[in-house]
Amino acid sequence: MENPGLSYVLAHPTSVGMAIVHPVVLIPALAAPFFFFWRSRAGRRAAALRSSAFVALALALAGLRFAILLPADRLTLVAAVDVSESIDRTGREWAKRYVNEVAAALAPGDELAVLTFAGDTNIVRPPGPPAALENLPESAAGGATDLRRAIDSAMALFAGDGHRRLLLVTDGNETRGHSARDILRLREAGIRVDVAVPPHGDAPDVRLQKLIAAPIVAEESVAPLRAVVRNGGKVRPAVLTVYLDGEVLDSTAVELQPGLNLLDAPIRLIAPGSHRLRASLEVAGDPGRGSRWREVGITVRGKTRTLLVTARAQSPVALALKHRGVHVDVSAPEQLPRIVDALLAYNGVVFEDVTAGSLPPGSLASIEHYVREFGGGFVLAGGALTYGDQRLADTPLKRLLPVTLEPHRPRPGMREPLALFIVIDRSNSMGYNSTIPTLRDGEKLRYAKEAALAVIRQLKDEDLLGVIAFDSQPHELSPLKPLHQNRSVLESLIPQLIESGGTDFYDALVSARQQLAASRVKRRHIVLLTDGDTNRSALDEYRALIGDLAAAKISLTTIRVGDNTVNLRLLQELSERTGGAFHYVRNAQMLPDLMLRDATRALGSPSRRREQFYPRTGSPNQLLQGIDEQNVPPLADYAYAKPKDGAEVLLYVSRPERRDPILAVWQYGLGRVAAYTASPSDDAEQWMGWPEFGKFWSQLLRWTAREQTATDYAIDVRRQDGAAELTVRTFNPAADHLVLLARLHLGDGTTRDVSLVPREPRRFTAPLPDVPAGRYPLTIIRRGDQQTVSEHRELVTVPAEDTEPQEEQRRSEPNLSLLIQLTEQTGGTLNPSARAIAEGRRLGNKRVSYRLDDLLLPFAMVLFLADIAVRRLRWEARASVGRPSEPLPPPAASVQR
Repeated sequence: MENPGLSYVLAHPTSVGMAIVHPVVLIPALAAPFFFFWRSRAGRRAAALRSSAFVALALALAGLRFAILLPADRLTLVAAVDVSESIDRTGREWAKRYVNEVAAALAPGDELAVLTFAGDTNIVRPPGPPAALENLPESAAGGATDLRRAIDSAMALFAGDGHRRLLLVTDGNETRGHSARDILRLREAGIRVDVAVPPHGDAPDVRLQKLIAAPIVAEESVAPLRAVVRNGGKVRPAVLTVYLDGEVLDSTAVELQPGLNLLDAPIRLIAPGSHRLRASLEVAGDPGRGSRWREVGITVRGKTRTLLVTARAQSPVALALKHRGVHVDVSAPEQLPRIVDALLAYNGVVFEDVTAGSLPPGSLASIEHYVREFGGGFVLAGGALTYGDQRLADTPLKRLLPVTLEPHRPRPGMREPLALFIVIDRSNSMGYNSTIPTLRDGEKLRYAKEAALAVIRQLKDEDLLGVIAFDSQPHELSPLKPLHQNRSVLESLIPQLIESGGTDFYDALVSARQQLAASRVKRRHIVLLTDGDTNRSALDEYRALIGDLAAAKISLTTIRVGDNTVNLRLLQELSERTGGAFHYVRNAQMLPDLMLRDATRALGSPSRRREQFYPRTGSPNQLLQGIDEQNVPPLADYAYAKPKDGAEVLLYVSRPERRDPILAVWQYGLGRVAAYTASPSDDAEQWMGWPEFGKFWSQLLRWTAREQTATDYAIDVRRQDGAAELTVRTFNPAADHLVLLARLHLGDGTTRDVSLVPREPRRFTAPLPDVPAGRYPLTIIRRGDQQTVSEHRELVTVPAEDTEPQEEQRRSEPNLSLLIQLTEQTGGTLNPSARAIAEGRRLGNKRVSYRLDDLLLPFAMVLFLADIAVRRLRWEARASVGRPSEPLPPPAASVQR
């Protein structure tokens, strides 16, 4: 057995004693006091030295020994130290000191092994003689705590004999595994578990605790991303950086307040497929640890799919949504599906100016089921004809809407009709774009045609419209007629226009003036859309035409497309002298919005018989983000309704003693419902020329619409302990009856098929062994009950690093209930001292003694020599004092006498 060191002696002072082999030899030592009574001329000092030397010699001859009592049995101790993120720097330093104190308290024959653990384990010191640690290495998977894996690794290090103890230095906040299930196994193996909980430091600590993102978002939509950050110190600046598949997507400076901080970082994702989003937090002057970043998976699906139900041939809402990147399927009311399964392919459903008589029986019950049970979005937009239809009050719509369905109220006066002529340049110069590098050939005319069609869709059937296309001569597509007579003809002919011929718009303007002057409509207007070139050089003819237009009170707006200056002054004069507007457009993509605003301007102020209603914003909501109340246009009419309890009124019209809701929303079951009480096509006609018209409807739809449909998949690939795992989440209600197969297309042209195993409802997983980091195409093959097969293909990102589990930061206090359970049921102790770890065993069977002869004999010799030296010095002093002195010479005076 090895000799115990000084550290053991200091840790166990009660185990130290003295032993004498031949006590009889100590009898002569009893004569030592007589040296003081029978002392020589050397005195008491020499007597003391001589007696001490005599006693030391007697003790050496008696066999005096220094004895240390050791434990009877060997102890094998395994210390498992938690180095996960929940243990801060103060806790780690304390754990190192504590383990070293325990090592010093162990007997020399004991064995000590040390391992660190977090998400995995690391053996720092294999079983061997107790010794102090120089450092405490961190684990590679510090973002997790797998206490059960640490117990498994520790049990493999125990010896087969002696006492066996497991020392856990941890807070017990496990994020993987269930260590309580190992208690029975520990008891059967005779292993006692002691637990020491490291303290937390008072130093400020900043941690990015959680990253929250929707599992699936629409293409080109703004995805909300939220980071949860805990700041344990004072206010401090930081930088939050968002990465998409390893590339920087956005970086924002933030200010962290003490306590919990919620940082929102909205991002726009364009590329479809599965991606990895990472948020990283950098704090000035504080390097931090792994707790400064988090990662989540997100899937970007295709465009938001919407079913628009309307009886109108042209819907301004459908046009606005399509321009905003929404996939819109338009359906007549009588064709609305009666079963909910047909609605599950859509993210949301919009009703526009729908009445009860046009809907199939049972269809509204399917809408309610679609919203309540499947989280679908629903928007009802309509005026008094819709909300005043009392037949809808007897349908599920009465429960579904956030407002009541009230009877009709008198409608305000209607505006007077507008007579409008659109004159479009279709010459060869509209087909090439040498002056506009941003446009491809033919796009000037294409956008001009789209602008004309947008105006046609804005106007009412009672409005009069004529269209002339011109090159070197006019080509009348339709004379001036009420739109209910020529709307379909113009919508068919305008898209067929192609570039041809020269340019001369004089005759086209003359024809338009003549037809407008002959009409009995008071408000008359012409829109001339051209790139400006003309073959006619007789400016006097144009000046005469300007006078005729002004005399007939016909306003003329000229829209100049391109960046050359040909006839620029002429076009300005045509507009200025007739009361119209002049627009110099270098980007043809602006034409549709520009012509819509011009048509709205041409409608002019409504007649005095017509009342206007100005919406105001109510409670704040992200649905109206970026929309200023001051810019919201007035309404010509709206339906009277009352908000229900729990509804959120976002737009309202202030009336005496009440607020009439224009836009109200609420949560209904799993879905969201919005009620818009004005007609987008009729009553709210001025809104169609509003620049934010498309933004308003797209945000309204995306707020109500659910994020996923039955055909969507949320796909995520994570790495844990170096192994990649594929997770597929489906939103199909019949997912329990599906069989899913994943086919990964690797970069070398090979494919790998893996079977997806159901783990939770609608959640399937499969391991991806030996797949390197990268971005790969993935095909999901689905088989249904009816042997139907469908395929869905996405790009997925396989990360290079293990994913940090976010559960590590959920608890700030130790899990004492688990730790007490582990100690009490195995006979251990919670927070024992280092000395108590080594005790609890029977002492006295083994003793280590040290002979003191080598110390006592030299000590006695030194004392004897000291005695001789003291006596000799004393004799010499006495001899010098007792010697006779020489006679002194007599004084001089006495000699003379």
